[in-house]
Amino acid sequence: MRKALLTLLIILFFSRMAYSQQTEKNQGEEKREGVPTPADALEGTSTEEVRDSALEISTRFQAVSSDTGSSKAKEYRALPEGLYIDNLLFYYGNETQEFGGEVVRAYPLMNLIEDGHENLNYRRYGLLEVGIDIRKFPHDYGAASSNDVSTQRDAYDLLLKFTPGDRLTISTNLSVEDRKGKRPLTVESLTGIVSDPTAIIEIKEPVDYTTTTLDLGMEYKDELVDIQLNNNLQIFSNSLRDTVVWDNPYVGGATGKAKVADDYIVHTLSFRPSIKLTDSSRLINNLSYSKVTNSIDLIPFSTGGIGDTFQRNTLDSDVRSLSFSSTLTTRPLSDVKLNIKYRYNAYKNDTPKIDETPSYVMLDGDSISLIRYPRTARYTSYSTKSIGLDTTWSLTSRLAFDAGVENKDTSRGEREVGKENEKRLFLSLRSVLSDTLSGRFGYTYTRRRGDYDPAYYKVTYDPNPANDVTQHPLMRAFDLSGLDSHTVNASLDYSPVDALNLGTTLSLVITEHPDVTIGRRHSQGESASLYAQYTPFTGILLFSEYFYDRREVEGGYAWTFNNARPYPQDPNPLYSDFTSPVQETVEDTDNVYILCLNYDIDKWLSATARYSKYDFKGTSVNLPEISSMTDTYELNVSYSPHRRFYVSSYPLIHLKDLKITAGYYVERYQRTDYALDNFPDTGIDIFLGIHEPDYVLHIFSMSLSLYF
Repeated sequence: MRKALLTLLIILFFSRMAYSQQTEKNQGEEKREGVPTPADALEGTSTEEVRDSALEISTRFQAVSSDTGSSKAKEYRALPEGLYIDNLLFYYGNETQEFGGEVVRAYPLMNLIEDGHENLNYRRYGLLEVGIDIRKFPHDYGAASSNDVSTQRDAYDLLLKFTPGDRLTISTNLSVEDRKGKRPLTVESLTGIVSDPTAIIEIKEPVDYTTTTLDLGMEYKDELVDIQLNNNLQIFSNSLRDTVVWDNPYVGGATGKAKVADDYIVHTLSFRPSIKLTDSSRLINNLSYSKVTNSIDLIPFSTGGIGDTFQRNTLDSDVRSLSFSSTLTTRPLSDVKLNIKYRYNAYKNDTPKIDETPSYVMLDGDSISLIRYPRTARYTSYSTKSIGLDTTWSLTSRLAFDAGVENKDTSRGEREVGKENEKRLFLSLRSVLSDTLSGRFGYTYTRRRGDYDPAYYKVTYDPNPANDVTQHPLMRAFDLSGLDSHTVNASLDYSPVDALNLGTTLSLVITEHPDVTIGRRHSQGESASLYAQYTPFTGILLFSEYFYDRREVEGGYAWTFNNARPYPQDPNPLYSDFTSPVQETVEDTDNVYILCLNYDIDKWLSATARYSKYDFKGTSVNLPEISSMTDTYELNVSYSPHRRFYVSSYPLIHLKDLKITAGYYVERYQRTDYALDNFPDTGIDIFLGIHEPDYVLHIFSMSLSLYF
């Protein structure tokens, strides 16, 4: 408590020349007339303007209540209780410089909550800019509290930009992200039990990752050229050992092990020159080269402690990528804009091949004979080349037409399709029909073709038929199969009167994969959104929005036939090694509803109410429906006297305003998932207690905001 009081006194002391104005974040509340916010002061200012100071501090007391032990409610967020600083904004500036910062969600000032952040920014106009940012991201995997399966990501950023002259800018950005904690890892282990020979076991995998990114950039800009150089270095390091080891609880002395992430370095150089050719044309180029460097420790997966060993313990990877793009933008006519685009992208993996073919041990153990599946390592490389043309034609002041074509060729190594061609055409019409009505309509067609080699998988990866993992000759990977896609989108905005705004957007995507029997044959997606904003009286704002999204995928699948399984064999003698194809349709549907009310009851009192609902359903032909629904209700009542206060002990401190807010928030989560609700309990599987039962969350809060 003494620390909190001391912090508050320090803030009051340094705020003696400050004033501020309240902004309700994420609520869309209008700004008070004639009073700039700290964000306004940080943007769009010039050295000729008179600078000032601002300070805003909001403290919050929060009580949280949930009716179940579900940790789904805090999967990606923290739910702090008690008194904490919800938001602190400060700014100081004059004719030559400015300084500002923000702290969000902290106990008392510097102790950030698990999903809080803070930043500091300093700018010397025309010369120097410095920024520091700290962010926190939690991830609770939903395990029982006694298991403590969660990770915490802490990110730190330092930005430095130096402008020694009007044309040259030098910048550097250092970013460090630490991820620590434990996450669940699912493994399968032998039991030695005849009736249940294997068991699913969840273990806690320790995590201690650090990703460091360093950017060094330089830009030179004048009336004719704009040249940018950038050097990016990304370093990933795993501070823990190379394997996760666990004891098999069912086989004495058996220890399983699995590989974890390896360290790596990615180095990228980029060069972006832009040249003004004439008053109406410009050439923009971009060249980028990346190289991945790391040493992979080869550790075979094992569940009982017997797995094969590798003659070679380490593999040094050699992965490179090169991209180049060039765009010529010109205006051949005053009402016509033309873009000619060329792109080239290449990804090359020259990692040395593993000469030996060590077996993958599906399950191993002393009491069970080993079954090994030989595997040969292959590395995919590819390159793409595309050329495109698009234009914008302003037919009238209220009507514009867009059109474009693109041709892309792809060459691959180690895939079923070596050569592939894709063509794309798009058309768009934009119109301002009247002062109150505007709209847009667009259509895009994409066609992709390539020669699919159905025997590639078997020849390359499965030369031994005894392994019984062959690929169906009619199988087509959806990212390699032929494609015909049609996309239609439209939008409309309408304001019949000043107090009413209406809008809608529609989208439809239909994709066909011709000549596919096993694999994805058809997919379709449609989405729609509607919004309305209405101000019937001064002080009342109503807002509503609805979003709908539906995705459907049709396809067929089959697996290797086994006489011991009760599945029908394919009657076609050409495919007798497989079961009869099964046709399946999978459908996902999302519905989102939002309704808001802002009401200024009088000069001092205002209220905000909000309701939202997220509804998801997933269905398939042969399986039960999966669904989830989240309802939220929120009510906030605020009181502000809108007057100036003076602190008697400190006459230079002017408290411009204050606001007291009481809030109540309810979140209700429900789900139906046959895979979890009817999960078979064999008595030998071991789980960490991860579950997502329905819950109802209640949050009551009181906040005090001061504006100096």
